[in-house]
Amino acid sequence: MGFILPTIYVIRTQGLDERAWPIILATLPIYYMLFGMLALDVSVVMKELAVGIPYIATGLLVWRMRSRSTLVLIALAWISHGLYDYYHDFFFLNPGVFTWYPVFCAVVDVLVGGYLLLFCRRLVDRQAVETNNAAK
Repeated sequence: MGFILPTIYVIRTQGLDERAWPIILATLPIYYMLFGMLALDVSVVMKELAVGIPYIATGLLVWRMRSRSTLVLIALAWISHGLYDYYHDFFFLNPGVFTWYPVFCAVVDVLVGGYLLLFCRRLVDRQAVETNNAAK
């Protein structure tokens, strides 16, 4: 978990929140597919792809829109991916996945999703203050 805080810091200070998090979200299913390839199990790769398509599509579509309000959608997608990670073995077994990986990834995903929800709220609050100042 030690790498997620520096990652958030760099993405935040570089102003990349609207671009980086959707693209990273779109890559998350690829890791599970790679684990399936590691196990040489094509059926698992296809199952992981089927489950991952919504995350890939959401990440790519929201990245393309580049709207600050879409950070809420991305935050919810990150949190839902964290839930998927946590319950991964209940859906199907991917023999290539390391035993520690789903819980690790779930914690990271929920932390990123929580950060994004907090960040979205701050953006909304900041926009409201700017609107009020402009109206005065």
